[in-house]
Amino acid sequence: MPLPVVQKILGHSTPNLAASYVKFSDEDMRRAEAFFVDRENRRKTSARNAFFGKIETLRKGDVQAWVEISTPGGYRISAIITHDSVKRLGLKPGALVAAEVKAPWVTIHMSADSPKCSADNVLGGTVERIVRGKVTSEIVARITDGTEICSIVTEQSLKKLCLQPADRVWVAFNAFTVVLHAD
Repeated sequence: MPLPVVQKILGHSTPNLAASYVKFSDEDMRRAEAFFVDRENRRKTSARNAFFGKIETLRKGDVQAWVEISTPGGYRISAIITHDSVKRLGLKPGALVAAEVKAPWVTIHMSADSPKCSADNVLGGTVERIVRGKVTSEIVARITDGTEICSIVTEQSLKKLCLQPADRVWVAFNAFTVVLHAD
């Protein structure tokens, strides 16, 4: 329940006093995080890949801003958006946001170490499943916090990779391909 609601129910004049009644165990925190992540994942969108998190860094450039999001699983997701979008969404450090990436924008790399590439977001994972098609195929990898990341590749690219379920891979996507959503 939002703290201002607790404050009003208890009849307190400030949120600080109401906050003293709110105690969360580590398990409570995990359940609350899971609830909000699940709520975000139920949103209707065509993007297969979604991350929920808190804005850690918002660095404005001349035209666009660099936004770095910290996920409950400990990952950092970077996005680059226009100043207009920062203003319109009311973004600031500490704000909660959802970040989405369409599957065709996610590339798959096979290497023991993090690949040297120009992608701003590179996450290690394990291949969960592969759905082969005549022209394109879907590769779903799971990163260590349990999040599934889907990539769509050409069948020719899949053949070059020789992937199998349980193979270790790196999923990568550029900060320009991340779409942010704020309530």
